[in-house]
Amino acid sequence: MKKTLRRDMSYVINIQDSTDMAAHCHISNGTTFSTSVKNGSHHGRHTQSSDSGLGIWEIINPYFLHQWMPYFFFGEVVFMYSVGCFFALPRLYPETVHIHQVIGTFFLYEIVVNWWFIHRTDSSFKVSEYPKEKLATGPYPFKVPEIIQQNKLVPIIQAHINTSHYPYWQWSPCLSCKWWRPPRCHHCKLCGGCILKRDHHCFFARNCIGLKNLRYFLVFLFYTCVACAFTVFHGVNFLLQFYWADMSYLDLVPMLSFLRSILGSNTTLAQVGVMVIMGYGLLALSLLSFMHFIDACFSLVVGKTGFELENNIDVKDPRSVTRKLQSVFGPHWQYAFILPTPYFLSPAIEDPYNWSSLIPPKKKNPVIQLVDP
Repeated sequence: MKKTLRRDMSYVINIQDSTDMAAHCHISNGTTFSTSVKNGSHHGRHTQSSDSGLGIWEIINPYFLHQWMPYFFFGEVVFMYSVGCFFALPRLYPETVHIHQVIGTFFLYEIVVNWWFIHRTDSSFKVSEYPKEKLATGPYPFKVPEIIQQNKLVPIIQAHINTSHYPYWQWSPCLSCKWWRPPRCHHCKLCGGCILKRDHHCFFARNCIGLKNLRYFLVFLFYTCVACAFTVFHGVNFLLQFYWADMSYLDLVPMLSFLRSILGSNTTLAQVGVMVIMGYGLLALSLLSFMHFIDACFSLVVGKTGFELENNIDVKDPRSVTRKLQSVFGPHWQYAFILPTPYFLSPAIEDPYNWSSLIPPKKKNPVIQLVDP
């Protein structure tokens, strides 16, 4: 794959839809170089971002993360909920323990239910569901290739691809799915399809975040952040009150408290060792949740996807914040934070095929360049 910056101030994004791990898009700062991704490993020089939306996760094999991250997440959540609600909270607040348990259970409910909706909601582009009567015929950047206007949605054959460059805000062919796809629709090899308004791939839920499940992802992150703060506050308080007198600062080093317990220093240090290890897991989960929540909120406010932010793609969304919230959560966006509902009961107010609410970019028009497998 190669990436260049053309002299007409248009970005050139190279996409390789092949049997590689994911279709990659790259934007450079005026230089040209090549990279490749084979079987989840990254070869070549420095790259800034990818169409797969994996980002820094490409350091580790994405297939490994895709398979095991949900187990890490639910292991951490179940352990913290069980220890907190049935062991720590009764000792910390014997008189008001039921109130704290109800709060913790509500957080668990919101996290698990929204995770399930993220995992099960499909945002992929399906040819059979495309409203052909609303086929866009407007000018660039929302122009549909002539072959689609004449024959509707047709499978890709070599004769239909008459150029290797397609404007980002225009329908372009996917060499993996063998179909045309609308703007802001990217292919994911882990999910095996093109995702409408694709933001990134979520390893925790084993699914891509796109048009239909972005709402659940935002609510999931919100309650995960709140639950992490709730757990950290009470966990530190519990540790200080009941264990700190028998501990030393060395016990904060993972596995060291287990060693001291085996050597006979203190039998309670085995419990401390378990809580310290899970505490570091909670810290990692907290940092990831807060970082992703801030990024997701910023993307929503500015009207861009994660891929567009990483590649500095010009997107002008003149809608108010309320309308942007409705474009994600539906007309009654306030209720999404209380009772998660299936997408078809409250569909997003959005046009995922033509993007008629956006303003065409005047400068630095991104261009997609197809690279044969």
